[in-house]
This record gives sequence, structure tokens and C-alpha cells, in this order.
Amino acid sequence: MSAVPAALELFRATAPRRAYCTDSPQQGQYICARDVALNHSHIQPNTAGLVRWLCFDVDRPDAAVRWQDKHAAPPTLVMVNPANGHAHFAYGLAVPVPRTQVSRIKPLQYLAAIQEGTRRRLGADPGYSGGLLKTPGHPAWRTSSFAGVYGLSDLAEWCHLPAPSELRRMAANEDYAGLGRNCTLFEHLRKQSYRIVRDYWRPGGYDGFAENMLMTAEALNGQFTNPLPYGEIKSIARSVSKWTWQRFNPAEFRAIQAARGSRKGAAKREALFPVVMQLIEEGRSQREVASIVGVNHATISRWLQSD
Repeated sequence: MSAVPAALELFRATAPRRAYCTDSPQQGQYICARDVALNHSHIQPNTAGLVRWLCFDVDRPDAAVRWQDKHAAPPTLVMVNPANGHAHFAYGLAVPVPRTQVSRIKPLQYLAAIQEGTRRRLGADPGYSGGLLKTPGHPAWRTSSFAGVYGLSDLAEWCHLPAPSELRRMAANEDYAGLGRNCTLFEHLRKQSYRIVRDYWRPGGYDGFAENMLMTAEALNGQFTNPLPYGEIKSIARSVSKWTWQRFNPAEFRAIQAARGSRKGAAKREALFPVVMQLIEEGRSQREVASIVGVNHATISRWLQSD
């Protein structure tokens, strides 16, 4: 079996069971069963929850050989438009990466960096989200295959990975539509969830919290010029809601506050204790010392006993 049939078989086996598809992206898209969707010129390569294919759009007449000229990773599939030479590239992943589970955010952040590094190496369109791909094997395109599937570390070796801070800045860019948006949304939503959840710490409070998280996620998504699809927003909000509700409870919050208080107390003692000892050696009473340094008498007594 040659590389092209093997790659086509892989794509057809892993395409969503019900996928968005169309013969004219400008006129809209619709959902069909996989077998029907594969007959259209454009198809959804990934589900809302999993990334199996990293996809890129290169709008150049020499797109077919672009990866070689730029020393990019050999693509699993390349679909070239014979009319203008423009192409879609698809890199298959050996293990799909969740993009809506907060518990698996680290692999997604790594994948987002790999995606952006590969996009830069190829000179691909930053505004292409990969939502629709030129259907591999469709007669409208010239389909080729140059590699099998990749592990994340294998793909990472072919490009320079941008730092997380750089990806966050890019997510706000009007021309960007990559996975960095997912990571940025996760990060902002998770941070806000710690504050919001405290208003719902009561029996039966989870449903209200989850609803608030969805509304917050939609508002955050609205800040992107290229917003994420609603299905991804809903899944991310649900994931963050469950994760925060299970791991950030009143007991955990009290423990965090106590730890912060302990750190602050230790820092204050370290800063003030030399002054306290000097005043004690001058013959000042503990109450006088407490008044001078601005802490209560019991604290001064405790500091002296623990010295």
C-alpha cells in the first residue's frame, strides 16, 4: 500500500462521525454523516473536543513544495488546488489531544505552540482555524502524502516553539485563529472561576455556577476577533466548572487563606524582630514595643517565646 492510500484510509477512519461539510465554503456548511461528508470538497477534520489533525492553509502558487523549501515537517496529507496551486496541509497526530478538558491543558498548550511554530515555518495563513479542510482524496484536489502520524515531540523538533506569553498576545490578534485561543480562554476562565464559585457554595449551587461559567466564557470569547465555535465554548465552560467545583471548595479556600496568612506573618516577623529585640534590650516593656512596631502584645510575646 502506498503512502497516499494509507493516509487517506487514516483520515476517513478518524473524521467525525457527523461532520460539517460543503462544496462551497462561501455559501455555508451543513452537518452530514461521515460517509456523505467525505464526498464533499470540504470537510470538518476534528471534533469539537479532540484534535487529531493539525491543519494549515498556504495560499501560494508553490504551496505543494512549500514545506520542503522551508524545511518544515513532511505533511501527512497535502491537498492542492490545481487551478491556483494553493494547498491545505494536514499533520496526523498519533495520540489526539483534548481541547476542552482543563485537566489536560498542558498537552493543549504544547500543541498550540507546535501549531504556531509549524504555521510560521510554512508561512501559512494565521486566520485559518482548520474548521474546514479540503477533503483528502476528493477529485477537486491533487492529494499527496509524505509522512505518517506524529508524536508531539516529533513535530516540535521541526520548528521553533513560541513562548506561552507570546501565544497569549497572539490570541488577541485579529488575524489569529489558532489553538492559542483555547489556551487563553481556559486560563482566563479558570482564574475567574475561583472568585465566582464562592457565591455558589451551598447545596444545589453547582447548576447556577455552571450557568455563570458559560456566560462568562461567552463574554471572554467575544473579545476574540476570531471567536471559538459555540460547541467548544460550551465544552470548555463545562470542564472548568466541574474542575473548579471539585477541587476548590470552602475547606480548600480556608487552607489557602491560612497558608497566605502564615507566609505574611513570617515575613512580618523577619522584618520587625530585630527592632523588637533592640527595644527589649533597651528596657521597654512588651506592650510598649507592641505599640511602637504596630502589632498586638500577644504577637510580641509569641515572637519572643519562639526565638
